[in-house]
Amino acid sequence: MIRNNVEGYEREVLERYDEPTWNYPVVRFVDGSGKDVIPRKTSVFATGDLLARMERTLRTAKRDVPAWFDLTAAETSSGEVETALFAMT
Repeated sequence: MIRNNVEGYEREVLERYDEPTWNYPVVRFVDGSGKDVIPRKTSVFATGDLLARMERTLRTAKRDVPAWFDLTAAETSSGEVETALFAMT
């Protein structure tokens, strides 16, 4: 994660990727040399969308996608994730 409104190293990373400051969230998946594995995308807010991009990155990089990852992606792809709250006294 790189904050887009601070100086120093994070500003250097923004400049390296030609990213503007104060923009919407941008998701990039890069390899060891800093090259994009898949194209960058802005405004990725939903968990399912982020997981889909993560899976695409793994497959593009010819990496194994763990079985649990596929299950998590399938469960969140609809965007209708229920939340439960448990309390103990």
